[in-house]
Amino acid sequence: MNLKSDCLSCLLNQSLRVAKNLNLDELTSKKMMQVASASIANYGKVSPPVAAADLYPKLASFTDSTDVYKALKELSSQEAIKLLPSVKKQVKTTSDAIKAAVAGNVIDFATPKHFDLNVEFEKVFETDFAIDDEVQFLERLKEAKTFMIVGDNVGEHVFDKLLLEQIAKEYPTLKRYYAVRGRPIINDVTLLEAKEIHMEEVATVVDSGVDTPGLAYDHASDEFMDLYNRMDLIIAKGMGNYECLEDVKDKRLFHLFKVKCDVVAADVKAELGALIFINNII
Repeated sequence: MNLKSDCLSCLLNQSLRVAKNLNLDELTSKKMMQVASASIANYGKVSPPVAAADLYPKLASFTDSTDVYKALKELSSQEAIKLLPSVKKQVKTTSDAIKAAVAGNVIDFATPKHFDLNVEFEKVFETDFAIDDEVQFLERLKEAKTFMIVGDNVGEHVFDKLLLEQIAKEYPTLKRYYAVRGRPIINDVTLLEAKEIHMEEVATVVDSGVDTPGLAYDHASDEFMDLYNRMDLIIAKGMGNYECLEDVKDKRLFHLFKVKCDVVAADVKAELGALIFINNII
């Protein structure tokens, strides 16, 4: 999915949020916004995650950290872990765990619309998917020998682990993998956060190598793509992965996310806030 005019405005607003999150003084904030504006003005036919991969290192150059949301990511994990015991009580099947995983997708620092994680879990198990290919996914899961989740955001990954745990119970011989970003970008999950919650207990954790907040194939490592191409079944979490992959038309690939911006809402023909579980080939 290429950038739309709304995406340019969103990237500029993201830049302002980064400046405020870093508590920059007014002069430095203004300089950051000028750099962001100049960069955004030159983005052509690229996906929003590829544009973000160019923009965020420029924003990070105004501080001494390459991880501009480090503190907020830690807070997101803490909040998710607090909720986990109550969520676990409601998860009895893989279908339940899929709902828990998509509820976690509300944790996103790149979108204009923000949702409350506690409120989301109060209603998610009674909320239908606006687009629902779960039956198709579960049929493929029965036949699969290898399965990968391509992760999205920190905090959300806590509930991805819950999904992998449930799948391991129901399909104990299935080889499971969890893919993370190659370096910090926005609030996306990396090896660091995956290790902090011991994701390796339920899956082989793999570094995709991407510097993008979405799986852009040409930014991934050759080693990762070799593994990825050998998967029988894949769930790509979140809008960033959808924006990078929606046009590849791969029947192995299912997108699982909450609609959090008007551009993606228009693309999937669903309302803002809708839950989506869609096969990539459709």
